[in-house]
Amino acid sequence: MQIDPVQLGTLQVEETWVPYIDLYDEELVPARVSVLDDEYSFAASFLVKGHGATMPQLLRELRGEGKRTLIVEREDRYYVFATAA
Repeated sequence: MQIDPVQLGTLQVEETWVPYIDLYDEELVPARVSVLDDEYSFAASFLVKGHGATMPQLLRELRGEGKRTLIVEREDRYYVFATAA
């Protein structure tokens, strides 16, 4: 799925800001999304209410590996996507 960068917002997760998009009107969350030349693959999902320390920890790990991250929201879940590196 190709995402227009104009559609992106940001989501604050602890002290970091992560690119974010709400796909409320999509039937399914895709396994891969593209923003311009960046290809993101599904990494994990979390409940919107109750993601606690686990989602921020995963984001830190992915960024520590040199990957860029993107969060997709659909219904009651956050879906974390990451680039290859």
